[in-house]
Amino acid sequence: MKTLLLSATLVLAMTGTAAANETLTPTGLNAVQSPAHAALNDCLSVDSSSRAVRACTKALRASAPKADVRSQLYARRALHQMALGRQDNAVKDFTRAGDLANDRGLESIGHGFAAMMSNDLTTARRKFEDCNDQSRHAPLAEYGLGLTYQMSGETDAARDAYARALSLRPGWTAVTEQMATLTLK
Repeated sequence: MKTLLLSATLVLAMTGTAAANETLTPTGLNAVQSPAHAALNDCLSVDSSSRAVRACTKALRASAPKADVRSQLYARRALHQMALGRQDNAVKDFTRAGDLANDRGLESIGHGFAAMMSNDLTTARRKFEDCNDQSRHAPLAEYGLGLTYQMSGETDAARDAYARALSLRPGWTAVTEQMATLTLK
């Protein structure tokens, strides 16, 4: 089960990092002074730690006034919070990120993964279902649904959700690997 959750967190983290890097390079960083630039680099780190959470907080305090940049920083901090087991704080940060970006899908995905990591599969499913029809978040929502079904032993439903995720995002290695674990049992 830890492998399953680690895989889900990694996928979410990589998705968040790619979006944050896209938003925060290079023009956004040119205006940032050196200490803030260092905080931003620590915040965007793939290594989750209390230092990374503090760095995101520092970057938010010094950050750009643009809502989309702030949203990405909140989402990144939420990912670090999740990796550290601080699900309640992660949910708060995902909510802030969703509010700033006016993106309910981001909020639902974040809540879903945080609930799943807290073993609240009912809430996780509901959150993933809230955003699985939104094109940008649909593949990740379907993947999250597959994980929750798999965690509760519903193999056929998990396989169907993984298949939908792959149809929306062909060649997704994490989903293919997770799907393979269904046949091992």
